[in-house]
Amino acid sequence: MRSILQLCLRDLRSLLIVPTGAIVAALFSLACGIVFVSQVLDSGAIATMRPVFDIGSWLLLLLCPAITMRLIAEERRLGTWESLLAMPIGTWHIVKAKFFAAWIFLAMVLSTTIPLVVVLEIYANVDYGAVASGYLGLMLMGAAVISSGLFVSALTSSQTVAYLVTTFFWITISLSCKVLPAYIPTRFADIVFSLDPDLRAGEFAIGLIDSANIVYFVTTTWAVGWLAIVAVDRTRYRTASFGRILLCFLFFVVSLGAINDISLNEQFRWRFDATGSRAYTLSDQTKQLLNDLDQPWKIVILLDEATADRRMLKQVDEVLRQYRNSSPLITIKRINPTSPDAISAYDELLRDLVGMYDEELQQAEAAIQDGVDTFTSLMTFATSTSAWAETVSQIPSTPEEQETLQTLASALALVGNKGGLILDEVKKSMQVDTNQPLPQLSLARDILVAACGTWATELTEVATWLREDRTGVIGTLCESEAAQFEQIANALLLEEDNLRRLGTIELGNLATQLARGEGAVILSPDRATMIPAAMLFPKSIGGNKSITTDQRFRGEQIISSAIRSLHSTDQITIVFVHAEEESLLIRRPNNIDLWASRGLLEASRFRVREWIPFDGPPPTITDGSVVWVVIPPSSRAGIELTLKERSLLDSTETLIANNEPVMLNLQPSLLPRYGQQDPWSLLAQSVGLEADTGRVLVERVAIGPDQREVKRGQLVDQLHSDHLISRAVNGRYVFLPLPIRIQGGEPLIHVEPSEDRWLEKEWAK
Repeated sequence: MRSILQLCLRDLRSLLIVPTGAIVAALFSLACGIVFVSQVLDSGAIATMRPVFDIGSWLLLLLCPAITMRLIAEERRLGTWESLLAMPIGTWHIVKAKFFAAWIFLAMVLSTTIPLVVVLEIYANVDYGAVASGYLGLMLMGAAVISSGLFVSALTSSQTVAYLVTTFFWITISLSCKVLPAYIPTRFADIVFSLDPDLRAGEFAIGLIDSANIVYFVTTTWAVGWLAIVAVDRTRYRTASFGRILLCFLFFVVSLGAINDISLNEQFRWRFDATGSRAYTLSDQTKQLLNDLDQPWKIVILLDEATADRRMLKQVDEVLRQYRNSSPLITIKRINPTSPDAISAYDELLRDLVGMYDEELQQAEAAIQDGVDTFTSLMTFATSTSAWAETVSQIPSTPEEQETLQTLASALALVGNKGGLILDEVKKSMQVDTNQPLPQLSLARDILVAACGTWATELTEVATWLREDRTGVIGTLCESEAAQFEQIANALLLEEDNLRRLGTIELGNLATQLARGEGAVILSPDRATMIPAAMLFPKSIGGNKSITTDQRFRGEQIISSAIRSLHSTDQITIVFVHAEEESLLIRRPNNIDLWASRGLLEASRFRVREWIPFDGPPPTITDGSVVWVVIPPSSRAGIELTLKERSLLDSTETLIANNEPVMLNLQPSLLPRYGQQDPWSLLAQSVGLEADTGRVLVERVAIGPDQREVKRGQLVDQLHSDHLISRAVNGRYVFLPLPIRIQGGEPLIHVEPSEDRWLEKEWAK
């Protein structure tokens, strides 16, 4: 043991003294620092070291061979190798000492990136579990590359050859494992993928410690290490014993067996979620939800594997595996819609959806066909009646009557000739092909509703005009034609009403979402919903200038919410109540809207409505529960309340008085600065809450030497409360712009004061 330690320290000292070690360490740190600055240190980005670990796994293929290339080859060149072999120390001890010397040096090199973690901690909350997992993956991968580098270095006296052979061997293995699966039978693809060292190390980078990956690197290190022992023995004794060769062969068998059996066999596999947020561990609420299921359910992930990140696919599979293990009634499938091999599975999904909504499909198709027939009758009527209107307009009458009849003739001729374009759009919506796997019933219905409603109104007005007092021959002609206009208008109104009575066409909504390609389809025994891919696999964060990519699979909460809504018989409607000039449910140029919130709620099967009290009464909701989300104006032109804000305030008071579920969003106000009471603060006080809307929580942060910046927002990820909402979003980043202090009730978010964090009255400056 002492001889191993002495030899290890000797080699480690040589690595630290020679310029090569310092150069490769500096280059490694520089590359990691560049990646850190460009992809991690970005305002609003996720506090993760994953980009650094990703580039680090590739840099190890260049770094480790540079460490090992001189351990044996250089001693041969200097003539000290023979002296070392002549010492009374076994070959095993020589290789072992050199391996640990290189491995310790690698640990020193990796430690140079720890200041990056410290910098990240200054500006954000670091997930140390994921960071430790990433470093563990780099150390294990480095051990395998170091072991192979020792083997190659023992075969040659040239450092250059030792470096190039080791480097290109691992690069070839990694690239081949990424390319070959596309050219071999799919039954062998998983085996080839499992040989990819970059993919194996990448799972550590996302905070998932898998026993299969540990076995992969450990067995590879041992197997190639024994090859290095054989290579050293051949230089020492000019021969290798049969026992050593057999032992090496056995280690290779164990290595291959570990990869093909342990790595791919769930029975001998364990995984540990090292992330602090437990990203791959289902919450207690989700586990309870799954335990309450009493019938079979399906979760089908539609994802193009060719464009998806491999590590993200691993995250998807891990979370879905947790669902499958938590309930035997959950069936999990991942389908690549672009792959020919997935055609049968995709067709099966479509058959399940059509069978589930067969009654709705037949009803909708019948109503849409009736609408098409009625609109076709309108076109026929318009074609014939336009000639009548043109003829009547030639009869002497007042200029106003002649102009109206000519306009009517042109409009009727237009709908008679161009109305087919509307029917073509309806037909296109009902067609089924590769790009549109299901008929878009909702779109077809909406087109017909708009067309029938518009022309019903127009023809009703025409009939009213025709029945007005007219003089001479034109009066008799108009009176006799008015009944036909009324008949067609009533038929259109009836079809519009029938189409509207279809309500929410769930299969139509599914068809629209399936046409987008990717997402998650949740199938209960009798209903289904689809979650768009953008909500499961968010691509970018941190604003338009950010280049940071967050490819984590964040689907547990959304999928569980969809399951919960399908499992519940109560349909919940969210009504956003505000006093803005324009709708908040559509995209707005300044991005101050509820577009993303609406999509998230609808994906979870919540109905979303909007109500501007000043413009009319609340929406009529006859079934299910209703939650009112009140959004006061974010700015006010003066001290006095506008009519719209007063109407919003009165409506909110009425909702609270009627014991309706209300979510009240409070904004900071300038009124307290001028000695005025904020009406929204008074409203909150009526339900036992004290809202300090005159002050905003601000924080002073250092942005450079002698440079400080005051931020009027808080990025919170830890919610210290047992409330259901707190447990659901704990560990997720929540950004609070212009936060105010609220006292009373049960607090969900608590921010501790400090010397750099205070409540500011002059927040508007």
